[in-house]
Amino acid sequence: MSTSPAYQQRLTQEIDRFREVTNANDLPEIYSYWYERYVTPKFDELGIASLDSFYAQPIIELCGKRNGTVVRIASLGSGNGELEVRLAQSVVGAGFANFEVSCIELNGTMQQRTQALADAAGVGGHLRLIEADLNAWTADGEYDVVIASHSLHHVVALEHVFQQVASGLKSDGVLLVNDMIGRNGHMRWPEALLFVQSIWTQLPDRFKYNQQLKVLDERFVNRDCSSEGFEGIRAQDILPLLLRTFHPELFLAFANIIDVFVDRGYGHNFDVASPDDAQFIDRVARLDDLAIDLGLVKPTHLIASFRPQPIPVRFSRHWSPDFCVRDPDNGRLGAAVFGELQERCELAEAGQHHAERQLNALLASRSWRYVQPLRKVYNKLRGRPG
Repeated sequence: MSTSPAYQQRLTQEIDRFREVTNANDLPEIYSYWYERYVTPKFDELGIASLDSFYAQPIIELCGKRNGTVVRIASLGSGNGELEVRLAQSVVGAGFANFEVSCIELNGTMQQRTQALADAAGVGGHLRLIEADLNAWTADGEYDVVIASHSLHHVVALEHVFQQVASGLKSDGVLLVNDMIGRNGHMRWPEALLFVQSIWTQLPDRFKYNQQLKVLDERFVNRDCSSEGFEGIRAQDILPLLLRTFHPELFLAFANIIDVFVDRGYGHNFDVASPDDAQFIDRVARLDDLAIDLGLVKPTHLIASFRPQPIPVRFSRHWSPDFCVRDPDNGRLGAAVFGELQERCELAEAGQHHAERQLNALLASRSWRYVQPLRKVYNKLRGRPG
């Protein structure tokens, strides 16, 4: 891995940024509201009881099959260790002790928090702490399970990490991923930016205050979060490289436009107890799902399991792994996109036909104050005036 001054500067920024972060999951309440209403049903569709069970169940099954042999788990970029401690508690609670979780983390301060948390929960003996930069990490033997929970979008050397995982994962092992797969730096791609900017023009100023940067964004700013440290440094490469290296088993990709309104920057501006605020989030969330349905935008979140060998894949709706890849070289907008879309819809599943009818009804509605700017976006994409 590069040891250039520029890389070392980013490395220092990354360590400094998270040194005092005791809760990396401090998402707004409106995020939970959206997640429960629009992501959890997709979990149900795929038979996932919860996100924690998505991680724990494969390990519990392996512990039962191994008859006392230690099941080795690697967690890449384990942070403060909250997930790993809950995971250990779940496996112990299921009656198994034949497992070890290697917590691989760059930040030594976060590793200290992990150890303290694990000891307090009574599972310290099941965790092994490894302080390492993932960009230069080498797998130390074989692993049964590898976990990457919101860590890959901080990695520059994705090819190296995936090669290490592939070489270290047992033939019946599994890679469990929960991460961001949108544009680098968590920016909006041009097609999604059109929707966000259009909605933005109709928002009251109280929704436009960036709580992280402490600034009022009268116009939406498509910020590049990777300008310092490694935040989203190669997010758009994660899914294509995963599909090139591994074989998806269970695949759930979701969200795009809604990200802006429920994440840390602006999400704290919305009050879950306010019917108007909740209704706004509902409308954007439904629009988001429809836009993904029709291929207008691609998902920015991924929760998926991958295997070393080919295996039948399960996914939500028609949102297959290939469908969810956003080609960074495909900047085509305008009538050509909708010409292809129309042809695709004629051959598509009934769900897509339903989605198109819903979108057309939404755009024709006079009851939604946000529909006028969205109609303009739709017409712009079609190459129509106004």
